[in-house]
Amino acid sequence: MLTPVKPHHQQPHSVESPVGKVPVPTLIVLTSFFPESRRALRFAAELAGPLAAPLVLLHIDAMAAQYPNVPMATAPADRRELRHDLQQLADELHRPATIELASGMLSRVLADAAHRHAPALFVLGRPADEQADFELSEAMVAELRAAHLPLLLVPEVYAGPDLPQHLAVASDDEPFALHAGAQAAQLLLRQLMPSQVTVVAASPLQDDNVCAAALHHVRTSGLLPTPGPVPTVEGFYATQTEQGLLHAIATTQADWLVLLAHPRRYLDQLLHHSITKRMLRWSPVPVLVVPSQTARSRPSKRSTQLNNGFLI
Repeated sequence: MLTPVKPHHQQPHSVESPVGKVPVPTLIVLTSFFPESRRALRFAAELAGPLAAPLVLLHIDAMAAQYPNVPMATAPADRRELRHDLQQLADELHRPATIELASGMLSRVLADAAHRHAPALFVLGRPADEQADFELSEAMVAELRAAHLPLLLVPEVYAGPDLPQHLAVASDDEPFALHAGAQAAQLLLRQLMPSQVTVVAASPLQDDNVCAAALHHVRTSGLLPTPGPVPTVEGFYATQTEQGLLHAIATTQADWLVLLAHPRRYLDQLLHHSITKRMLRWSPVPVLVVPSQTARSRPSKRSTQLNNGFLI
């Protein structure tokens, strides 16, 4: 299914980094020749440098991904030309990178890449033009969500630092536990070690208990590096959680946003409402989506009253 080109890392479970031999995530970038992809590539290359992290440029045949049961023949000459052009993209990054061409059902392509490059963090760009074709990327987000794999989305227009200095972590009073698939995101944060972390909670009412609970859950989750910066918490008024998060990014001047992707509740599924999906569309800064799960079977009374869950 996948054809690797010039592989530099066969089993990237651990590589030498500036702080010693420790595991680092492989950065798998959904690659095309369009501007949002080029921005994501530059961003991933800047991240990969100081971490000594493996970098994989994954090109997915969009037609084959959308119509996996329809035979589509690709001439060998076309594949060679595509491979050559992708190599030129890789050469512009000035660091080792593996190129992979993928064709077929998207879920299988992503699962295969995640298995071979574990722990894997998928990186993709978001186009600046709201009318741009984002279907393949949205389908990829949906598949990563279903597979509980971490995602880093980079807005094309983002002009801030590649290495995060101030991290905003969206949370509420709902207890959560990190999913096993969150390992790559945890490793990334531990290696990057941002200097400041702010837990942000959006609520239509002033409720300090929600803020305190949100801070407690993030502190005890294992998400943040230890030792590391001591997180603080800030509350923001909002009837719509995503508007509160956008206000939080602007107010705190955070340069990354971390979203904890819980499974959807039944009512949320009926309403097709997803805060994470909207933030991936609107956030002015990179968004790191970390797979998580609720720590108990039913939501807390306060979360039910405020409808304040951060759900993918």
